[in-house]
Amino acid sequence: MVNLVLVSHSPSLARGAAELARLMTQKAPLIIATAAGTGDESSPLGTNAEEIAKAMLEAYSDDGVLVLMDMGSAVLSAEMALEFLPPDKRVKFVLSSAPIVEGAVSAAVQASLGGTLEQVGAEALGSLGNKACQLSVPEDNNATEAPPSSETVPGITADTTIEIRNRLGLHARPAATFVQTAGRFASNIQLARTDRETQRSNAKSINAVASMGLRRGETIRVWAEGPDASAAIGALKKAAESDFGEVEEPEVPAAKVQVAPAESSGNRFDGGLIGIPASPGYAAGPAIVLKLVEPEVIQHTIDDPEVEWNRLSKALEVVRASTRQLRRQVAKSATEYDAAIFDAHLMFLNDPDLLEEARLAILDGRKNAEWAWSEAIQVTVVEYRKIEDDYMRARAADVVDIGRQVLIQLSGGAAALNMPSPGILVAKDLSPSDTARLDRAMVLGVCTETGGPTSHSAILARTLGIPAVLGCGKALGEIAEGTPLAVDGSTGQVWISPSAQVLGTYREKAVEWRNRQELARQTSRAPAISRDGIAVEIVANIGSAIDARTALDSGADGVGLLRSEFLFLDRLDRPEEEEQCAAYREIAELMEDRPLIIRTLDVGGDKPLAYLPQKEEQNPFLGKRALRLCLDMPEFFKAQLRAILRVSAGHNIKIMFPMVADIAELRRARALLEEAREEVLRIGITTAPKVDVGIMVEIPSAALLAPVFAREVDFFSIGTNDLTQYTMAAERGNADVAYLQDALHPAVLRLIDRTVRGADEVGKWVGVCGELAGDPVAIPILLGLGVKELSMAPGSIPAAKTLVRTLDLAGVRDLARESLALESAAAVRLLAKERLGLE
Repeated sequence: MVNLVLVSHSPSLARGAAELARLMTQKAPLIIATAAGTGDESSPLGTNAEEIAKAMLEAYSDDGVLVLMDMGSAVLSAEMALEFLPPDKRVKFVLSSAPIVEGAVSAAVQASLGGTLEQVGAEALGSLGNKACQLSVPEDNNATEAPPSSETVPGITADTTIEIRNRLGLHARPAATFVQTAGRFASNIQLARTDRETQRSNAKSINAVASMGLRRGETIRVWAEGPDASAAIGALKKAAESDFGEVEEPEVPAAKVQVAPAESSGNRFDGGLIGIPASPGYAAGPAIVLKLVEPEVIQHTIDDPEVEWNRLSKALEVVRASTRQLRRQVAKSATEYDAAIFDAHLMFLNDPDLLEEARLAILDGRKNAEWAWSEAIQVTVVEYRKIEDDYMRARAADVVDIGRQVLIQLSGGAAALNMPSPGILVAKDLSPSDTARLDRAMVLGVCTETGGPTSHSAILARTLGIPAVLGCGKALGEIAEGTPLAVDGSTGQVWISPSAQVLGTYREKAVEWRNRQELARQTSRAPAISRDGIAVEIVANIGSAIDARTALDSGADGVGLLRSEFLFLDRLDRPEEEEQCAAYREIAELMEDRPLIIRTLDVGGDKPLAYLPQKEEQNPFLGKRALRLCLDMPEFFKAQLRAILRVSAGHNIKIMFPMVADIAELRRARALLEEAREEVLRIGITTAPKVDVGIMVEIPSAALLAPVFAREVDFFSIGTNDLTQYTMAAERGNADVAYLQDALHPAVLRLIDRTVRGADEVGKWVGVCGELAGDPVAIPILLGLGVKELSMAPGSIPAAKTLVRTLDLAGVRDLARESLALESAAAVRLLAKERLGLE
């Protein structure tokens, strides 16, 4: 029998998915092994290649093993784990790109039927079909008129009619029993609703059966054709008589809770309102009432449909870019898991049915873009609000959010959410994108009239550490600007104009709560000094002023990478020099005398600009991007350089050029920088006497020519993400080559080593600003190679500083040298873990 391995960042998710799959196959001798989490209680989310290898051996079967993974590094870890297995066993494993939960259920059912590894893998890959069908085309139910089957075994034909009596219909578990029963027979078996008998589904496919969405009281007809057709029909009828093994549990009356009717003004207690506790914590302060002005949508007929469609397409692309930027921001300040919320937003923006509905309204109906888009969004929202599942129904808010952002772009408005002073944000609702953009220094707490704990806004509030109470009802809308409030995110209480005693109590609670959070970060503010007394600079990768504050809160010694793209993305026109200058100054003032390395514009490839037309390139990652693009537009580039130089006086600002491959590119960039300096001085603005200039080492040629570049730069910063991509010829984000994307590969380490040695020859320093800088296994090796600065996501800083304080840097140099001689990234990681006792 084919067995399964589930690999997840979360032990709870893996256990839950395995339990659900086992429930579908209770009598089958199926092994479902799990490997999840890091095993480190202080940082439990992650994956461990050694544990995955153990799970693979546990599940090993000569019939094959299907491995399902949740995301990102899970794929990389699974690839590494395979390398630990003997070659004769390794060939029996297939790593699947199927979703871990739905895929596990579908694969388990197919495996229990005795399916081959290929069949089990195919069922897993098709597992999202039922959900997509139910959400997108509920009336068609993904069934089609069945042609005569070429696999039908000649013989007896039989059929029967079955009424679905299960209280929740033929949901996943009884559907699995139906499929397992059908799978015991050789006959070709199909089913259909009795009122749509031409739309038949394969009775041996869990995806096909579950996607029909059969409800209680519906009747189906089942056909069987083959040598054991009569026995198959009899077995299915018998299974139906027992409700497919599902025991009807008596409904337990829900406890009666006093809930205000919909038309009332909300749930009250003596001191205020009771809502839904959505994010724990305490806050006290004045109400800051947010009244979002919805874009006005007026229908009118247009003269040029093509122009109108292009206008909508351009607005969509701007919002896509904005959403990608927001995703990156959340990934840096929170986690990849939280950032994945915005993957759903991107899917909505690319949904073919949604776009086609708007396109037809424009091209065929000659309607204006605002009306066409608004109507298409409303249709989608209505469908989501019909769904019974709370979590899925809550996705309607995401669709509304995306729809509003596009309408704002079409109207030429801005989507910014600004708080004039610290306080409790009070709003009718808060979209996920608005929540992700909240400034934690200004927003003490959040209260909304609508919403619930499963909304993405609630999830993000919890991640950002902002106390939040949602679903307070209409009475919240009566609160005036400046009204004193106290918020309890744990109980859902919102005190309105509380007494001095209550206000004092909550202020104390808020202070105590913040102190507890602060205590957890206190050690991160101290310098990272190794056991042998060597200081290591731990700095942050950021993309906004909000990120800068987060970095300082996390204990950053400065900024090793300011991604200046945040000023250029999410807009239809280029930022003026004054706007850029103001943004850089805000961050520089936050950093005070700490180092602030500003990377000049890095766009093109995966980050195009809506207002900067570029010809289509077959491979934009190897084309005109980053510095190459800027050098081709010197006036555009000099505006950014002038803005940086104008802020440089009195601050520790450094400039870094990205994607440098050739010394001539660096010289041209430095010449433009000198021109920009002269232009700034001519208008009477003082610059810093010297602004250090460095380059990103992302291309192998830059690492190989490090001794040449070192004579003309002040520092190097190694971007290990792109350096790995270009060294290994493995596109970032491509799961098929994920096994080549580990930056601890000796080929990449040798380039890092060459860069450090080239810099050392002339007394220059080297930092690392890719994801590798925050990897606890990589940190000792990087420091052993001579890297002086590590720049990472703010959330990784406390752990990185703690690790550095445990290291003897003289001792890790031997580890680094040995790593250069190894043959794979997996071998490097194994050596580091064994030598340093790392988990």
